[in-house]
Amino acid sequence: MPDGSLETVSCLASVIRCRATVPTVILDVTAVQRLTIDALAVLVRKAMRLHTADGELLLAGPGPALRKIIERTGTGPLLPVFADSTAAVRALAEDGRTWHRVELTVEHRALFAEPPPQ
Repeated sequence: MPDGSLETVSCLASVIRCRATVPTVILDVTAVQRLTIDALAVLVRKAMRLHTADGELLLAGPGPALRKIIERTGTGPLLPVFADSTAAVRALAEDGRTWHRVELTVEHRALFAEPPPQ
């Protein structure tokens, strides 16, 4: 995830809602320096949705600021953190879960935009 902006997180949420084929998502947040409360709320809602499908949203590589906001908001149980993507994948393998890599690029922003409200 290139940044923690609400726009980026909302785009990611749309991808999870519209395109996720497996219920567990690893989100690499190593580049995120700051995450707004609104963006965190979007991640928590998506994590809750994945939990209903017997999955979860794993955060890989969060820096100290992101770890702190997760700790202070009490969202850690919904957003497990791992040192990096390798550690998250290893945790999935230990549980017998499979995974595949999907990159979110600039081109996907338009492709996976939220549908208009009805």
